[in-house]
Amino acid sequence: MKMKPATKNSFRSMFLLVCLLTFFSVCCLGEETATRRNMVTVGAGLFRSANADYRSVYGQSTFMPEIKISRLVYGGIAIWGSFGWIANNGFIEEVDEKTHIRQTMLSLGLGFMQKLSAPLRLRGELGLAHISFKEEALDVIQKGSGMGWNIGIDLDYRINNKMFVTLTSSYSQASDEVEAGKIELGGLQIGAGLGFIF
Repeated sequence: MKMKPATKNSFRSMFLLVCLLTFFSVCCLGEETATRRNMVTVGAGLFRSANADYRSVYGQSTFMPEIKISRLVYGGIAIWGSFGWIANNGFIEEVDEKTHIRQTMLSLGLGFMQKLSAPLRLRGELGLAHISFKEEALDVIQKGSGMGWNIGIDLDYRINNKMFVTLTSSYSQASDEVEAGKIELGGLQIGAGLGFIF
């Protein structure tokens, strides 16, 4: 099967970003490397699609688990990556037909962390998002993916030196061309999670 040009460009953009972030991480050496911290956050929330047709079939919001990894590279600057997924059943009233969709969202970018108080920390993040989907409806399987952007804000409350709880919010946007035309991918996500520092 021949890969679509848009898909090739998506993976090329993601690969270039990974290379740039790796280079940035390696070059940010100095006194602060000793204080580098890795963080893994496991959370879940509600996802509201930017696509009105999606919301009419699958509901106004969908449960979405997510895993995020962040690494401080210099001062409050961090590189981060996240993976979220959706599996949802829907219903098309016009034809009395059940549907099912799976979506994955892979994001990667730069972030900045600002300490607000001893236990509180604010994180702002900006990066690329690769969103793919597989939908089964009307005895047809439709697949697609698109590259776009993701912006988010997290508020962390530190429990101890190794754990924290977090409130998250983000918005992603991408699109893809299918037989029926252009479709919007991405949307608003709000959730909470538990983080581990190591």
